[in-house]
Amino acid sequence: MTTNGATPTNCFAWRSSSSMRNLGRRLLESVAAAVFPPRCALCSRALPTLDIVCMQCESLLPSFEGPCCQRCNEPVDDPSIDLCQRCGTMDYEVDRILSLGPYRGGWGRLIRAFKFDREMAIGRWLGSRLAAACLAQSEFRQFDAVTFVPMTRQDKRKRGFNQAEVLARRIAKRLNLPLSTMLVKTRETALQSKLSAAQRSTNLRDAFRLLPSVQEQVLLVDDIYTTGATVEECARTLKRGGAKSVVVATVARA
Repeated sequence: MTTNGATPTNCFAWRSSSSMRNLGRRLLESVAAAVFPPRCALCSRALPTLDIVCMQCESLLPSFEGPCCQRCNEPVDDPSIDLCQRCGTMDYEVDRILSLGPYRGGWGRLIRAFKFDREMAIGRWLGSRLAAACLAQSEFRQFDAVTFVPMTRQDKRKRGFNQAEVLARRIAKRLNLPLSTMLVKTRETALQSKLSAAQRSTNLRDAFRLLPSVQEQVLLVDDIYTTGATVEECARTLKRGGAKSVVVATVARA
C-alpha cells in the first residue's frame, strides 16, 4: 500500500538516509572536537564535552548576595522584609521577575559575547540555564506560552537576530511550552538608562503593538533587566490584550 506516492521501500530508504546523515554529523562533530577541542567561553580552558562554560567558571558566576526582594531581586537591608520599598508601595503590571544574577563578571561577558559577537551557542546555553532556574520554582512552571521583548525591524536587521527571542526559544523548548510572538515594536526608542525619570515615563509609551496571539499566563523573556520600564510597558500592553499574569525572566539584572 502506498501513501502520497511513497512506497514502503522509499520510506525505508528515506529513514536510512536520515540515519546516515545524523551519524555523519555526529562523526564530524567528534572529529572537530578532537582536532579543535571546545574551550570555556570565559577562561579558554579545554572542555571535556561540547559545553560552553567549564564547571569552575560556572561556579564563579556572580549571584545575588544577601536578602533580596521576592518580586524583583533588588537587594534589601532587612531579611525579614519580602519586598523592596518600590515593590511594596507601587503597583506594577509585571507580576514577578527572575534573573540569574547581576550584570557583571561572567554574566556580563557571556551576554556581550552573545549579543555583540553573535555567539549563538552562548545564547542557547544562557537560555538553558534560565529555563533550569524557572523549573526550579513552582510558580515559574504554570504558563500558557513563552514570548519575548521585540525589537524594531531595523534593529533586528542591524544585529541579525533578536537576543530575547533566541533565549525565549530555548526556554520554551526546555519548558515544553509554545513560543508565541505576541508583541511588535512599532518605533525606535531611546535607551532608558540614558534618560531622566520623567523622560522614561514617556519614552516607551505606545511603543509596542499587540498581536492576536495573547495567552492568559505569559512568561516574558529579555536578556537584561535594567530600569524595568521596557518589560513593564510590554506587560501593560499584554494585559490590555487579555493576559492575566505576566512573569519576566532575564539572564541578568543591571
